[in-house]
Amino acid sequence: MNIKLPSLLLASLALLATSSTSAQCKKFSKKRVISAIDGAHNIDQITAGTLGRGESAAALIEVETTGEVDLIISTHPNLGEVHYSVVTTQGQSLASGSSRGSIARLPIAVEAHSDIIVHIQSEQPSSAYVPLGCVAMATTKVVPNEMDILMGE
Repeated sequence: MNIKLPSLLLASLALLATSSTSAQCKKFSKKRVISAIDGAHNIDQITAGTLGRGESAAALIEVETTGEVDLIISTHPNLGEVHYSVVTTQGQSLASGSSRGSIARLPIAVEAHSDIIVHIQSEQPSSAYVPLGCVAMATTKVVPNEMDILMGE
């Protein structure tokens, strides 16, 4: 019975650390990504997660209609220089670049039902210490002005 208690305690601590990191990334997303959106845009999709230096991740973004998607990528300064690339699910390159703890906004022309993949690669660590940081991505869509709808524009 005593052997189970320490493992249960460790599992509880790991779960608590995970939920704390998740809450920090949600706060990071609200502060960095959501606040960057102006009144003419609405959030379409948003995703966030934690990376360590030297790690990579990818996110699939569903595209429902043809047009332009405003992709917002925000990275935490702890991750150093973060490289990103945006491709279609068929492998066509749409955009690429890098960011160092800032927000990148990419207008991307998309076709309906041709989902896109965003690849993120953070900078390699320079020591044994591997800092963690949040990465948040969102797509927005323009909200038509009521006058535009009434005028048929």
